[in-house]
Amino acid sequence: MSGITGMKIAIIIFCAYLALLGLDLLVRPDLTFSELENRRLEMRPAFSWPDLLSGDYGRELERWMADQIAGRDSWVGVKAELLRLIGKRENRGVYFGRGHTLLQRFAKPSDEALDETIAGILHLQSLLPDLPASLLLAPTSAAIYPDKLPALAVSDDQAAFIRQVERQLAGRVQLVNVLHDLTQKADEPIYYRTDHHWTMRGAYYAWSSWLSQTGKTAADEGDYTREIVSEIFYGTSWARAGLYRLPPDAIEVIRPRTPVAVTVRDVAAGEVTDSLYQPEYLEKRDQYGYFLGGNQPLLVIEKEAKDPGGPERRLLLVKNSYANCMIEFLLRDFDAIHVVDLRFFQDNLAAYARDAAIGEILFLYDVIGFGNDRQLRLLTRSA
Repeated sequence: MSGITGMKIAIIIFCAYLALLGLDLLVRPDLTFSELENRRLEMRPAFSWPDLLSGDYGRELERWMADQIAGRDSWVGVKAELLRLIGKRENRGVYFGRGHTLLQRFAKPSDEALDETIAGILHLQSLLPDLPASLLLAPTSAAIYPDKLPALAVSDDQAAFIRQVERQLAGRVQLVNVLHDLTQKADEPIYYRTDHHWTMRGAYYAWSSWLSQTGKTAADEGDYTREIVSEIFYGTSWARAGLYRLPPDAIEVIRPRTPVAVTVRDVAAGEVTDSLYQPEYLEKRDQYGYFLGGNQPLLVIEKEAKDPGGPERRLLLVKNSYANCMIEFLLRDFDAIHVVDLRFFQDNLAAYARDAAIGEILFLYDVIGFGNDRQLRLLTRSA
């Protein structure tokens, strides 16, 4: 009898807990942003009969409840640990790799989507035919550390994808393939374990490869110093996978031995700073924002001391966040870098390049970001 009574008490407690969760959802204002996951959360959907009948309202309500439930971060962590205990290899597209390493699964975009992306890049090149243009596709850590992937992990072949992109560019835009050079440095910390980005050291080696393949003067590693600015970095893969008990990463910064004075102008915000780095982000959850302060529509970065012996060298850098930690190195060969993130940039890119007297274009994306970037496809609308 006591067993039955205990079961009834447990059921009552569980039902009361569910009722409290439901009441909390009804009365508590929605949270707008998750610091842990560094993303916006789903807001309460507006009710409409058409959405209810189509099923859209139910799906939106489910996403809202998942994002807004009390103690959500703890539940995400518990779920991830349970998945790992029962033998699951991934959570939300992130593999639980060996050596406390989290690796993103790469899924090749459809041929139709890739065709549209390449068409956008080639259309921009056709509007600016006199400008040298290159595309650097950064592999993800899964291609550099295949031995860290769990058994039977499924991730498309990044080397084959990069070769396909090169064929479709047909030499009109130079494809800079850094996969081999980065693989040779796999014994160094060139990617974070808990984040999807490469480290600044990885960006340095990719930059060196870009210099070699585009015929520029090689880098001298002795011209740069290394410094650890954080030893408690947890990245986006850590937040997405939910394995919150992993050890943190360190953030290493590589700077010229002779400091380069710069002016950084955030055009949309109307703000001007004198540094590529934002130390206040090291006190936040999103420490990767230390590089450039995150992503903005348009930054104009200019060296204060320019080469007096010739015309000003200007680079147009069309990128996602993989490029944020490489700009320090690109400044060696350019007096000004115009940094465009097409996710937020609304102007005509070809017209902007002409007005800014750009001399060279570099597209820099990781393979996942490149495959999913719809804004590159919209470049076909440029004139």
